[in-house]
Amino acid sequence: MTKWRPGVAGWVGLGLLALAVAYVLLAVVVGRQVPTTASVSGVAIGGLTRDAALARLAAELGPRGSAPVTVAVGATGRSFTLDPGAGGLALDLPATLDGVTGFTLDPATLWRHVTGSVERPVVTRVDREALTRLLTERAAAAAVAPVDGTVTFAGGSAGSTPAAAGTSLPVEPLVDRVAAAYPMTTTVTAEVVTTPPAVTQARVDAALAAFARPAMSAPVTLDAGGRTAALTPAQLSPALSMRPGADGALAPVVDRALLATAITEALTPVLAAPQDARIVIENDAPRIVPSVDGVSVDAAGAVDVVTAALTAPERTARLATTVSAPSLTTAAAQALGVTEVVASFDSRFPDNPSRTANLVTASAAIDGTLLKPGETFSLNDTLGERTEEKGYREGYVIESGRLVKGTGGGVSQVSTVVYNLAWFAAADLVEHTPHSFYISRYPEGREATVYWPTIDNRFRNASPHGMLLQMWVADDQVHGRVWSTKVYDVEATKGARSNVRSGTSLSDNSTACVPQPEMTPGFDVTVTRTIRQNGAVVRSEDYPTSYQPEDRVVCTNPNHQS
Repeated sequence: MTKWRPGVAGWVGLGLLALAVAYVLLAVVVGRQVPTTASVSGVAIGGLTRDAALARLAAELGPRGSAPVTVAVGATGRSFTLDPGAGGLALDLPATLDGVTGFTLDPATLWRHVTGSVERPVVTRVDREALTRLLTERAAAAAVAPVDGTVTFAGGSAGSTPAAAGTSLPVEPLVDRVAAAYPMTTTVTAEVVTTPPAVTQARVDAALAAFARPAMSAPVTLDAGGRTAALTPAQLSPALSMRPGADGALAPVVDRALLATAITEALTPVLAAPQDARIVIENDAPRIVPSVDGVSVDAAGAVDVVTAALTAPERTARLATTVSAPSLTTAAAQALGVTEVVASFDSRFPDNPSRTANLVTASAAIDGTLLKPGETFSLNDTLGERTEEKGYREGYVIESGRLVKGTGGGVSQVSTVVYNLAWFAAADLVEHTPHSFYISRYPEGREATVYWPTIDNRFRNASPHGMLLQMWVADDQVHGRVWSTKVYDVEATKGARSNVRSGTSLSDNSTACVPQPEMTPGFDVTVTRTIRQNGAVVRSEDYPTSYQPEDRVVCTNPNHQS
C-alpha cells in the first residue's frame, strides 16, 4: 500500500487551516476580555473579563453612585442634599460594558481590542419623574419668601425691620444639572431667582425720614386754652404705625381711639374736672355742696390736630376747650328733695374690738351714698370684697350652720341695719337672705346676712325723691338714717312662731372648732310690711322666714380656736 504525502499545495493548505483555527481561538479568547487599556469614568478595567470588570466597577464607582448630592443654593451659602436613590438616580454597570466584550472575526476590531484604548463614561439610569418630584419638594423648602421692610414705634422710639429679597429655585434646569453631574460630581449649584420685597429698604428709609423719626423726636405740647401738657413719644407710640399702600410706599396710620385716650390722660392733670354736687349731713341737717363746672377738650376732634403737629416744626397742638357740666348739678341735687329723715334704725352689738372695727369700716363705706329715684343699692357692690387691705379684721361668720372665723365677720349686722332702713323707707326689697339660725339681737324675720360674693342685700329707691344713706357707729350701736322726702308710712307686724324645733349637742375635736354654748331653737315666722300713703294702704307684703335650730357645739380639742 502506498502512503499519501502532501505536496507543496497540501502543506500550504494545512498551514492556512492551522492559522484559521488559531485565529478563531484567538478571537474567542480576546472576545472574553475587556480591551487592554480600557477604562470607565477613570476606572481601569483593561484585560479583565466582563464579570471581573463589573466587580471592579461596582467596587470603584458604586460608592460614587450612592453618595449624597449637595445642591448649593446659588451664592447664598445655603445648601441641601439629595439621596440619589430617592431621586431615581442609579448606575447601570451592565449597560456600561455593552460592546466592550464579545466575539468578532474582524481583524481590525481584534487589533483595536488588543492594542487600542477604550474610555467611556459609566452609564446611568435617571427616573426623571422621581427626580423632578424630589427636587420640587426640596426647592420649595429651600426657597425664602421676600420680607417687606417695616417701620415700628415702641417705647417712644422709631425703629425698623430690614427688607430682604426672596429666593426661589427653578426645578427643570436643576433636574438637568443634577442628572448631568451624576455620579462624577457630588456638588451642583442651583440657579436662583431673586424676588424683591413689595416694601423695599429704600421705602423704609424714606418713611423713617419723612414721618417716623420726626414723630418720635420730641414731645408734642398740648395747649388747651392756655393750659399746657406734654404728650411724650412714649405716650404717642402705641397709637402710631405705618402700612404700605398699593404702590408699596409706607403711609402713617393713627389709632384714633388710642391717641384720644392718650390726649385725655395727658390733659387730665391740667384741666379742671367737673365736680358733682354733694349732699352732706352737717349739724344733723342736709346741706348741698354746690357743683362746679369743668373744662374739657373733645379728644376725638383733637386727634387730627395732634397728628399734624407730629411733623410740624413747632410741635404744638392748640386745642379748643368747652365747659364740662357735672353729672349732678346743684339744681338737680336740690330737686332730689333730700330734706328729712324718712327711716332710721339702730342695732346694738356685743363688745368685740375686731368685730367693732369691721362695723366701723363697713358703715363708713356706706355713709353718704346717694340713690336717685329708680336706682338700686347693692351692699356687695358698695363694700366690695372684705379684705385686710381695706381695714377688715377676722371675726365670726356662719357657714353651713356653724360659726367659723373669716375676714369681715360681723358685717351682717351692718347688712341688717341697711335692710331695716330699706324696709321703713318703703324701698323695693330686691334681694336679701336671713341668717341660717336666729340671732337674738336682730328682729325676727327682719334681718339680712351678706357674704362676698354670693349673698347680697339689694334694694331699689321706689320713691320720686333721692335717698341719702347715713351710717355711723357709736355707743355700741350701728346707727342708720335715710334722708329724703317723706311719702309713705311703714309698719312692721310679726306673726307668732311656728314649727318650733330643737337643735342638738355636738362635740368637735378639730383645732378649727368654734364653740357655740347655747342651743337655740329653730322656728318659722312671718313678718308683714304695710305701706300707707295719707292713711290709705298702698300695699301689704308678707316675708316668711324659716330659721334652722342652732346646735350646741362643744370643742374638745385643747388647741381649738378661742
